Amino acid sequence: MSNEEMTLDINLAQHSSNTSMPDATNTTNLGSCTPAALETRPDRCKRTKQAFSVAWAAGFVDGEGCICIYRQRYIADLNRKLAYRLGISITQNDLQVLEHFQQGLGIVGNIYEVRRTLQHNRQVYILNFTGINALRVIVAVQPYLVRKRLEAQTAIDYWEQGLCGKRPGRLGWPPSVVATRERFYQKMKSLK
Repeated sequence: MSNEEMTLDINLAQHSSNTSMPDATNTTNLGSCTPAALETRPDRCKRTKQAFSVAWAAGFVDGEGCICIYRQRYIADLNRKLAYRLGISITQNDLQVLEHFQQGLGIVGNIYEVRRTLQHNRQVYILNFTGINALRVIVAVQPYLVRKRLEAQTAIDYWEQGLCGKRPGRLGWPPSVVATRERFYQKMKSLK
């Protein structure tokens, strides 16, 4: 071993003996990682208000949302024809996320608590948009959708071709409009 190599080994040994490894039980050198400091950090206690992004909202709809066409018959009046309604719902166990979604888009929807069962560890909420408000949400997020892009396009086509948002008049809808709505209802069902 040469003198240079011996000097290097000695210097490394001295350096390692002068610097000590942090001890997990020693809290004197932890600085901002002390329990008191952790309690005062805003990201640990409270959520900071995040900027809203329509692309984020679309990803949220892709993962947690359901775009659908409801078909219903009124039980009180069995002579009445079927009714069709466009809807979008998002289910989540974090109420603040649903409120952030609704406020960010600025579209009126209703948030409901889902009845808890034994399978629920936490309270679950559902955010519902129906009718024209559902269409507004779908149109806003549609350019960014991936998984539900076809469902969104079907919902938009249903609204336009099914004459949604218009009044049927005194005689009700002609059979062709009812057939169009039924066709889109079946198509949406097949996309699930």
